[in-house]
Amino acid sequence: MEIDEVAALVGLTDIDGIGDKRALELYRAVETLEELWSSPLAAFDDFHYVDEETHAQLRSLPETIDDYCERFDRYRNDGTEIIGIDDNRYPAVLRRNHAPFILYARGDVDLLDGPAVSVSGSRETNEAGQQWIRGIARELAAKGYTIVSGGARGADTAAHEGALDATGETIVVLGTGVDTPYPEENEALFSDIVDAGGLLLSHRPPDAGPTRHSFLDRNPTISALSRGTIVVATDGTGGTMAQYDIAVEQNRRIFVPEVDRDIRPDNGLRELRTAEATTVVSSTASIEAELVEATPGDGTEPGDTDSSEEEANQTSLDDWG
Repeated sequence: MEIDEVAALVGLTDIDGIGDKRALELYRAVETLEELWSSPLAAFDDFHYVDEETHAQLRSLPETIDDYCERFDRYRNDGTEIIGIDDNRYPAVLRRNHAPFILYARGDVDLLDGPAVSVSGSRETNEAGQQWIRGIARELAAKGYTIVSGGARGADTAAHEGALDATGETIVVLGTGVDTPYPEENEALFSDIVDAGGLLLSHRPPDAGPTRHSFLDRNPTISALSRGTIVVATDGTGGTMAQYDIAVEQNRRIFVPEVDRDIRPDNGLRELRTAEATTVVSSTASIEAELVEATPGDGTEPGDTDSSEEEANQTSLDDWG
C-alpha cells in the first residue's frame, strides 16, 4: 500500500460524516484515487452519505493527501512505520477480527505475523501475580511465542519484562502514540523492547497523548493478534474485564491462574474460573497445550462496537495505566 493511498484513506475521515468504515468503503470502491475527487456527484449514488456538501469536500482531498504524506514522511524519517489496512505487512488475523485501517509501528513489524499470547491484568496486580506472569511470559517467549500486552503498570509490565528476560519477543499495543510512553515510568522499558527486537504498535499518530477511549480502542488489537489471552488479576471491573469480554467475542483461548497462588486482586478471577470460556492453568505447559490447537477466530468488521465499550467508558483513565 503506497503512502499516498494511506494518506487518502485517513484524509477521507477528515470529511464531515465520513468515519473509518465509510472511508474504507469509498477507498475500496474506486480503481484510482483520482476518482474520489474528480467523479461527478452522480457517481456516488450508491453512497447515501455523499451529498453535495460532502462531494465539495471530496474535491479538496488532494490537498489533504499532500498534508498527510508530508506528515507520514516525517514519521518514517523518525523510525515509525505506517501500515495501511491493504498493506501486505498488515496482519491478516487483525484484518479478520478488528481491522483498524492504519497502524503506526516502531520496531520489528515481522512480529505481527508470528504466534503470540496476550496478557491482561490489573495495574494493581500484587507481587505474587507479577512474579507468576513474569515467569509464564519468560517461558512462553523462550518457546517462540511473542508476548502481547498494553504496557500498563502491574501485570502488563511484568509480562513484557518476562519476555525480555528470555531474550524473547514482545509487542506493546499502546493507547498513546509510539513516541508518547504511557505510563511515563515505562519509557525505558519501551525503549529496551525496541532495542531487543520487539515492537511498539498504535492506532494513533506517534505524538498522540492518552485518552480514555483510545485505551478501549486498542484492546481488540491485543487479543486479535494472539492465539490466547492470559488474565492475571482483576477485581471484576475496568479494563481487564473489558479485555476479557473482547477475547471471548473473538473466540480466543482464555487462561487464568489456579486459586492457590495468592494473586490479588482476585474478585474477578473467582468469577472467571467458573466461566465456560476460561481454562484454569497451573503451568506454561498447560497453556501451550491449549495454544497448539488454537486457530484465529472470526470477529467484528471495522467500525463495529460491542457492549464492553459502554462498560469501559465508565472507567477512569487511571484504569488503563
